[in-house]
Amino acid sequence: MKVAVIGSTGFLGEQICDVVSQLPGFEIRFISAYRNYEKLLHQAHAYRVPAGYLIDHHATLAAASHHTGEEPYFLREKNEVRELLMSDAIDGIFFASSGIDCIDLFYDLLTTDKIIWMANKEIIVAGNELWKGKRDLKTRKNLLALDSEHNAISQLLYNLNDTDIAKIYLTASGGAFYEWQGNLNEITPEMALSHPNWKMGAKITVDSANLVNKGLEVIEANCLFGFSYQQIDVLVQRESIIHALIELQDGFVMALLSKPDMKSVILHAISPHRKQGNSTSRLDFTLLKTLHFDHPVPNRFRGFYLAVEAGRRGGGFPAFFCGADEACVQAFLNHRILFNDIPVILEKAMDTQVDRPSSVEEVIGLFHQGYVTAKNLIQQRSSLKC
Repeated sequence: MKVAVIGSTGFLGEQICDVVSQLPGFEIRFISAYRNYEKLLHQAHAYRVPAGYLIDHHATLAAASHHTGEEPYFLREKNEVRELLMSDAIDGIFFASSGIDCIDLFYDLLTTDKIIWMANKEIIVAGNELWKGKRDLKTRKNLLALDSEHNAISQLLYNLNDTDIAKIYLTASGGAFYEWQGNLNEITPEMALSHPNWKMGAKITVDSANLVNKGLEVIEANCLFGFSYQQIDVLVQRESIIHALIELQDGFVMALLSKPDMKSVILHAISPHRKQGNSTSRLDFTLLKTLHFDHPVPNRFRGFYLAVEAGRRGGGFPAFFCGADEACVQAFLNHRILFNDIPVILEKAMDTQVDRPSSVEEVIGLFHQGYVTAKNLIQQRSSLKC
Protein backbone atom coordinates (compact mmCIF):
# COMPACT_ATOMS: atom_id res chain seq x y z
CA MET A 1 0.00 0.00 0.00
CA LYS A 2 1.29 3.44 -0.99
CA VAL A 3 0.61 6.00 1.75
CA ALA A 4 1.02 9.69 2.51
CA VAL A 5 1.66 11.22 5.93
CA ILE A 6 0.42 14.78 6.42
CA GLY A 7 2.20 16.28 9.42
CA SER A 8 5.04 13.77 9.37
CA THR A 9 7.46 15.86 11.45
CA GLY A 10 5.18 16.14 14.49
CA PHE A 11 5.40 13.67 17.35
CA LEU A 12 2.54 11.51 16.08
CA GLY A 13 3.72 11.80 12.48
CA GLU A 14 7.14 10.50 13.49
CA GLN A 15 5.58 7.46 15.16
CA ILE A 16 3.38 6.80 12.13
CA CYS A 17 6.40 6.83 9.83
CA ASP A 18 8.29 4.51 12.16
CA VAL A 19 5.42 1.99 12.37
CA VAL A 20 4.55 2.08 8.66
CA SER A 21 8.17 1.73 7.54
CA GLN A 22 8.40 -1.60 9.36
CA LEU A 23 5.28 -3.13 7.81
CA PRO A 24 5.74 -5.33 4.74
CA GLY A 25 3.78 -4.15 1.74
CA PHE A 26 3.66 -0.49 2.84
CA GLU A 27 5.52 2.39 1.18
CA ILE A 28 5.57 6.01 2.31
CA ARG A 29 5.27 7.96 -0.95
CA PHE A 30 4.57 11.47 0.32
CA ILE A 31 5.22 13.45 3.49
CA SER A 32 4.40 17.02 4.46
CA ALA A 33 5.05 19.46 7.29
CA TYR A 34 4.49 23.11 8.10
CA ARG A 35 8.06 24.43 8.19
CA ASN A 36 10.47 21.85 9.66
CA TYR A 37 12.37 21.18 6.44
CA GLU A 38 15.41 19.66 8.18
CA LYS A 39 13.37 16.87 9.76
CA LEU A 40 11.34 16.43 6.57
CA LEU A 41 14.53 15.94 4.55
CA HIS A 42 15.83 13.48 7.14
CA GLN A 43 12.59 11.48 6.97
CA ALA A 44 12.57 11.51 3.19
CA HIS A 45 16.06 10.01 3.10
CA ALA A 46 15.47 7.57 5.96
CA TYR A 47 12.22 6.19 4.49
CA ARG A 48 13.06 6.74 0.80
CA VAL A 49 10.10 9.05 0.24
CA PRO A 50 10.01 10.46 -3.29
CA ALA A 51 7.85 13.56 -2.70
CA GLY A 52 7.37 16.16 0.01
CA TYR A 53 5.61 19.44 0.71
CA LEU A 54 6.10 22.33 3.13
CA ILE A 55 3.21 24.69 3.81
CA ASP A 56 5.53 27.58 4.71
CA HIS A 57 6.96 29.06 1.50
CA HIS A 58 10.16 30.27 3.17
CA ALA A 59 10.78 26.76 4.50
CA THR A 60 10.39 25.43 0.96
CA LEU A 61 13.09 27.82 -0.27
CA ALA A 62 15.35 26.85 2.63
CA ALA A 63 14.84 23.16 1.90
CA ALA A 64 15.74 23.70 -1.75
CA SER A 65 18.98 25.43 -0.79
CA HIS A 66 19.97 22.57 1.54
CA HIS A 67 18.91 19.75 -0.75
CA THR A 68 20.97 18.66 -3.73
CA GLY A 69 19.64 15.15 -4.46
CA GLU A 70 16.86 14.15 -6.83
CA GLU A 71 14.56 12.97 -4.03
CA PRO A 72 12.45 14.11 -2.45
CA TYR A 73 10.86 16.23 -5.11
CA PHE A 74 9.25 19.19 -3.36
CA LEU A 75 5.78 20.14 -4.52
CA ARG A 76 5.37 23.91 -4.65
CA GLU A 77 1.60 24.39 -4.71
CA LYS A 78 -1.26 22.97 -2.65
CA ASN A 79 -3.06 22.02 -5.87
CA GLU A 80 -0.13 19.74 -6.71
CA VAL A 81 -0.58 18.01 -3.34
CA ARG A 82 -4.28 17.52 -4.02
CA GLU A 83 -3.58 16.13 -7.48
CA LEU A 84 -1.04 13.64 -6.09
CA LEU A 85 -3.20 12.45 -3.19
CA MET A 86 -6.30 12.09 -5.35
CA SER A 87 -4.38 10.08 -7.96
CA ASP A 88 -3.69 6.35 -8.11
CA ALA A 89 -0.18 7.04 -6.79
CA ILE A 90 -1.56 7.10 -3.22
CA ASP A 91 -3.81 4.46 -1.61
CA GLY A 92 -4.12 5.84 1.93
CA ILE A 93 -3.52 9.10 3.79
CA PHE A 94 -2.59 9.73 7.42
CA PHE A 95 -3.79 13.09 8.76
CA ALA A 96 -1.37 13.70 11.66
CA SER A 97 -1.28 17.50 11.55
CA SER A 98 -3.25 19.93 13.70
CA GLY A 99 -5.35 22.87 12.53
CA ILE A 100 -7.57 23.02 9.44
CA ASP A 101 -5.09 23.76 6.65
CA CYS A 102 -6.04 20.50 4.91
CA ILE A 103 -9.80 20.52 5.54
CA ASP A 104 -10.65 21.06 1.85
CA LEU A 105 -8.40 18.16 0.88
CA PHE A 106 -10.02 15.94 3.50
CA TYR A 107 -13.47 16.85 2.18
CA ASP A 108 -12.45 15.86 -1.35
CA LEU A 109 -10.82 12.61 -0.21
CA LEU A 110 -14.05 11.52 1.44
CA THR A 111 -15.52 11.10 -2.03
CA THR A 112 -12.87 8.49 -2.92
CA ASP A 113 -12.25 4.91 -1.85
CA LYS A 114 -8.91 5.80 -0.31
CA ILE A 115 -8.32 4.88 3.33
CA ILE A 116 -8.07 7.90 5.61
CA TRP A 117 -6.43 7.49 9.02
CA MET A 118 -7.59 10.52 10.98
CA ALA A 119 -5.73 12.03 13.95
CA ASN A 120 -6.66 15.65 13.22
CA LYS A 121 -9.60 16.42 15.46
CA GLU A 122 -9.89 20.08 14.41
CA ILE A 123 -10.85 19.06 10.87
CA ILE A 124 -13.52 16.62 12.08
CA VAL A 125 -14.87 19.08 14.67
CA ALA A 126 -14.77 22.23 12.53
CA GLY A 127 -16.47 20.55 9.58
CA ASN A 128 -18.92 18.75 11.85
CA GLU A 129 -21.94 20.35 10.17
CA LEU A 130 -20.79 19.30 6.69
CA TRP A 131 -19.75 15.75 7.51
CA LYS A 132 -23.02 14.97 9.26
CA GLY A 133 -25.07 16.59 6.53
CA LYS A 134 -23.30 15.41 3.39
CA ARG A 135 -21.01 12.52 4.33
CA ASP A 136 -21.87 9.34 6.24
CA LEU A 137 -18.89 8.98 8.56
CA LYS A 138 -20.70 6.52 10.78
CA THR A 139 -20.10 3.61 8.43
CA ARG A 140 -16.35 4.06 9.02
CA LYS A 141 -15.83 2.29 5.70
CA ASN A 142 -12.66 4.16 4.73
CA LEU A 143 -12.24 6.54 7.68
CA LEU A 144 -10.36 5.16 10.67
CA ALA A 145 -9.83 6.93 13.98
CA LEU A 146 -6.21 7.40 14.92
CA ASP A 147 -6.38 8.49 18.53
CA SER A 148 -6.56 6.17 21.48
CA GLU A 149 -10.10 6.97 22.63
CA HIS A 150 -11.92 6.79 19.31
CA ASN A 151 -9.88 3.82 18.21
CA ALA A 152 -10.93 2.13 21.46
CA ILE A 153 -14.59 2.96 20.81
CA SER A 154 -14.40 1.52 17.29
CA GLN A 155 -12.94 -1.71 18.70
CA LEU A 156 -15.63 -1.95 21.38
CA LEU A 157 -18.40 -1.32 18.86
CA TYR A 158 -17.43 -4.36 16.82
CA ASN A 159 -20.44 -6.69 16.45
CA LEU A 160 -22.67 -4.39 18.55
CA ASN A 161 -25.91 -2.86 17.34
CA ASP A 162 -26.75 0.75 18.10
CA THR A 163 -29.77 -0.44 20.05
CA ASP A 164 -27.47 -2.42 22.39
CA ILE A 165 -25.74 0.73 23.62
CA ALA A 166 -26.94 2.94 26.45
CA LYS A 167 -23.86 5.15 26.84
CA ILE A 168 -20.23 5.56 25.84
CA TYR A 169 -17.47 6.93 28.04
CA LEU A 170 -14.38 8.66 26.77
CA THR A 171 -11.55 8.74 29.28
CA ALA A 172 -9.07 11.49 30.09
CA SER A 173 -5.90 11.42 32.14
CA GLY A 174 -6.81 14.75 33.74
CA GLY A 175 -3.60 16.26 32.43
CA ALA A 176 -0.67 17.63 34.33
CA PHE A 177 -2.72 19.75 36.74
CA TYR A 178 -5.56 17.54 37.88
CA GLU A 179 -4.23 17.58 41.46
CA TRP A 180 -2.75 21.07 41.24
CA GLN A 181 -3.22 22.94 44.52
CA GLY A 182 -1.85 26.32 43.49
CA ASN A 183 -3.26 29.19 41.46
CA LEU A 184 -3.94 28.04 37.89
CA ASN A 185 -2.38 31.25 36.63
CA GLU A 186 0.96 30.17 38.11
CA ILE A 187 1.13 27.49 35.42
CA THR A 188 3.74 28.22 32.77
CA PRO A 189 3.81 26.90 29.19
CA GLU A 190 6.77 24.73 30.13
CA MET A 191 4.75 23.14 32.92
CA ALA A 192 1.71 22.64 30.70
CA LEU A 193 3.80 20.84 28.08
CA SER A 194 4.77 18.14 30.57
CA HIS A 195 1.99 15.55 30.19
CA PRO A 196 2.01 12.78 32.84
CA ASN A 197 1.20 9.86 30.51
CA TRP A 198 1.40 10.78 26.82
CA LYS A 199 3.96 12.43 24.55
CA MET A 200 2.20 14.74 22.09
CA GLY A 201 2.60 17.98 20.16
CA ALA A 202 2.46 21.37 21.90
CA LYS A 203 -1.09 22.37 20.88
CA ILE A 204 -2.74 19.10 21.89
CA THR A 205 -0.72 18.93 25.13
CA VAL A 206 -1.96 22.35 26.26
CA ASP A 207 -5.50 21.39 25.24
CA SER A 208 -5.09 18.21 27.30
CA ALA A 209 -3.91 20.18 30.33
CA ASN A 210 -7.24 22.05 30.53
CA LEU A 211 -9.33 19.23 28.95
CA VAL A 212 -10.39 21.34 25.96
CA ASN A 213 -9.02 18.45 23.93
CA LYS A 214 -11.46 16.05 25.58
CA GLY A 215 -14.35 18.38 24.82
CA LEU A 216 -13.34 18.33 21.16
CA GLU A 217 -13.23 14.53 21.33
CA VAL A 218 -16.84 14.50 22.56
CA ILE A 219 -17.84 16.44 19.42
CA GLU A 220 -15.72 14.01 17.39
CA ALA A 221 -17.51 11.00 18.90
CA ASN A 222 -20.86 12.57 18.08
CA CYS A 223 -19.79 13.11 14.48
CA LEU A 224 -17.83 9.90 13.85
CA PHE A 225 -20.14 7.44 15.57
CA GLY A 226 -23.51 9.20 15.60
CA PHE A 227 -24.02 9.08 19.38
CA SER A 228 -26.10 11.89 20.85
CA TYR A 229 -24.49 14.20 23.40
CA GLN A 230 -26.77 12.66 26.04
CA GLN A 231 -25.12 9.29 25.34
CA ILE A 232 -21.54 10.56 25.60
CA ASP A 233 -19.83 11.05 28.95
CA VAL A 234 -16.25 11.66 30.05
CA LEU A 235 -14.40 10.10 32.97
CA VAL A 236 -11.03 11.13 34.29
CA GLN A 237 -8.99 7.92 34.36
CA ARG A 238 -5.69 8.97 35.88
CA GLU A 239 -3.57 6.00 34.82
CA SER A 240 -4.56 6.21 31.10
CA ILE A 241 -5.01 2.44 31.07
CA ILE A 242 -8.72 2.39 30.15
CA HIS A 243 -9.25 4.32 26.91
CA ALA A 244 -13.01 3.98 26.48
CA LEU A 245 -16.02 2.19 27.97
CA ILE A 246 -19.40 1.24 26.57
CA GLU A 247 -22.39 0.76 28.85
CA LEU A 248 -24.91 -1.65 27.36
CA GLN A 249 -28.67 -1.48 27.80
CA ASP A 250 -28.63 -4.45 30.21
CA GLY A 251 -26.14 -2.74 32.52
CA PHE A 252 -22.99 -4.59 31.48
CA VAL A 253 -19.99 -2.38 30.73
CA MET A 254 -17.25 -3.18 28.24
CA ALA A 255 -13.85 -1.47 28.49
CA LEU A 256 -10.69 -1.45 26.42
CA LEU A 257 -7.41 -1.46 28.34
CA SER A 258 -3.84 -0.98 27.17
CA LYS A 259 -0.72 0.93 28.05
CA PRO A 260 -0.67 4.56 26.83
CA ASP A 261 1.27 3.77 23.66
CA MET A 262 0.33 5.42 20.35
CA LYS A 263 2.35 2.94 18.30
CA SER A 264 -0.04 0.18 19.35
CA VAL A 265 -3.01 2.35 18.31
CA ILE A 266 -1.37 3.12 14.96
CA LEU A 267 -0.60 -0.54 14.33
CA HIS A 268 -4.20 -1.57 15.08
CA ALA A 269 -5.64 1.21 12.91
CA ILE A 270 -3.46 0.08 10.01
CA SER A 271 -3.99 -3.62 10.56
CA PRO A 272 -7.03 -4.44 12.74
CA HIS A 273 -6.35 -8.17 12.36
CA ARG A 274 -4.37 -8.23 15.60
CA LYS A 275 -0.78 -8.33 14.36
CA GLN A 276 1.75 -9.06 17.08
CA GLY A 277 2.93 -5.86 18.72
CA ASN A 278 5.88 -4.91 20.84
CA SER A 279 6.11 -7.01 24.01
CA THR A 280 6.85 -3.86 26.03
CA SER A 281 3.34 -2.60 25.22
CA ARG A 282 1.66 -5.46 27.10
CA LEU A 283 0.00 -4.85 30.44
CA ASP A 284 1.34 -6.49 33.58
CA PHE A 285 -1.79 -6.78 35.70
CA THR A 286 0.22 -7.63 38.83
CA LEU A 287 1.59 -4.08 38.70
CA LEU A 288 -1.86 -2.59 38.15
CA LYS A 289 -2.96 -2.10 41.74
CA THR A 290 -5.66 0.56 41.35
CA LEU A 291 -7.64 2.42 38.72
CA HIS A 292 -8.95 5.88 39.62
CA PHE A 293 -12.06 7.48 38.11
CA ASP A 294 -13.58 10.92 38.49
CA HIS A 295 -15.63 13.49 36.60
CA PRO A 296 -13.99 16.67 35.22
CA VAL A 297 -14.27 19.36 37.89
CA PRO A 298 -16.23 22.28 36.35
CA ASN A 299 -14.32 25.15 37.96
CA ARG A 300 -10.96 23.60 37.04
CA PHE A 301 -11.85 22.46 33.52
CA ARG A 302 -14.18 25.19 32.23
CA GLY A 303 -12.65 24.82 28.77
CA PHE A 304 -13.92 21.24 28.54
CA TYR A 305 -17.52 22.24 29.18
CA LEU A 306 -17.25 25.18 26.75
CA ALA A 307 -16.04 22.84 23.99
CA VAL A 308 -18.96 20.46 24.63
CA GLU A 309 -21.34 23.43 24.63
CA ALA A 310 -19.97 24.47 21.22
CA GLY A 311 -20.79 20.98 19.98
CA ARG A 312 -24.28 21.04 21.46
CA ARG A 313 -25.03 24.39 19.83
CA GLY A 314 -23.85 23.00 16.50
CA GLY A 315 -24.06 25.12 13.38
CA GLY A 316 -20.91 27.21 13.06
CA PHE A 317 -19.90 27.07 16.73
CA PRO A 318 -17.56 24.04 16.54
CA ALA A 319 -15.48 25.66 13.76
CA PHE A 320 -15.59 29.03 15.53
CA PHE A 321 -14.51 27.45 18.83
CA CYS A 322 -11.57 25.64 17.19
CA GLY A 323 -10.30 28.93 15.78
CA ALA A 324 -10.69 30.73 19.10
CA ASP A 325 -8.87 27.96 20.94
CA GLU A 326 -6.03 28.06 18.38
CA ALA A 327 -5.50 31.76 19.11
CA CYS A 328 -5.62 31.21 22.88
CA VAL A 329 -3.11 28.36 22.88
CA GLN A 330 -0.71 30.32 20.67
CA ALA A 331 -0.93 33.32 22.99
CA PHE A 332 -0.36 31.16 26.08
CA LEU A 333 2.66 29.42 24.56
CA ASN A 334 4.07 32.85 23.68
CA HIS A 335 3.57 34.05 27.30
CA ARG A 336 1.01 36.65 26.23
CA ILE A 337 -1.80 35.31 28.42
CA LEU A 338 -2.01 33.17 31.54
CA PHE A 339 -3.23 29.58 31.65
CA ASN A 340 -6.59 30.39 33.19
CA ASP A 341 -7.13 33.24 30.72
CA ILE A 342 -7.83 30.58 28.07
CA PRO A 343 -11.31 29.52 29.27
CA VAL A 344 -12.21 33.11 30.14
CA ILE A 345 -11.44 34.28 26.61
CA LEU A 346 -13.15 31.25 25.07
CA GLU A 347 -16.31 31.91 27.10
CA LYS A 348 -16.42 35.54 26.04
CA ALA A 349 -15.76 34.59 22.43
CA MET A 350 -18.74 32.22 22.53
CA ASP A 351 -21.05 35.22 22.97
CA THR A 352 -20.49 35.94 19.27
CA GLN A 353 -23.28 35.29 16.79
CA VAL A 354 -22.09 32.80 14.15
CA ASP A 355 -23.72 31.42 11.02
CA ARG A 356 -24.28 27.82 10.02
CA PRO A 357 -21.75 26.78 7.32
CA SER A 358 -22.84 25.24 4.05
CA SER A 359 -19.42 24.82 2.43
CA VAL A 360 -15.79 24.14 3.28
CA GLU A 361 -14.99 27.78 2.51
CA GLU A 362 -17.53 28.91 5.09
CA VAL A 363 -16.09 26.50 7.68
CA ILE A 364 -12.64 28.00 7.09
CA GLY A 365 -14.17 31.47 7.41
CA LEU A 366 -15.77 30.56 10.76
CA PHE A 367 -12.48 29.15 12.03
CA HIS A 368 -10.73 32.43 11.17
CA GLN A 369 -13.62 34.41 12.67
CA GLY A 370 -13.10 32.55 15.94
CA TYR A 371 -9.34 33.08 15.74
CA VAL A 372 -9.69 36.83 15.15
CA THR A 373 -12.38 37.20 17.83
CA ALA A 374 -10.17 35.53 20.44
CA LYS A 375 -7.12 37.46 19.26
CA ASN A 376 -8.99 40.75 19.73
CA LEU A 377 -10.10 39.67 23.20
CA ILE A 378 -6.50 38.76 24.04
CA GLN A 379 -5.40 42.26 23.06
CA GLN A 380 -8.09 43.65 25.36
CA ARG A 381 -7.41 41.14 28.14
CA SER A 382 -6.53 43.82 30.66
CA SER A 383 -10.26 44.51 30.87
CA LEU A 384 -11.15 40.84 31.38
CA LYS A 385 -11.85 39.58 34.87
CA CYS A 386 -9.49 36.59 34.83
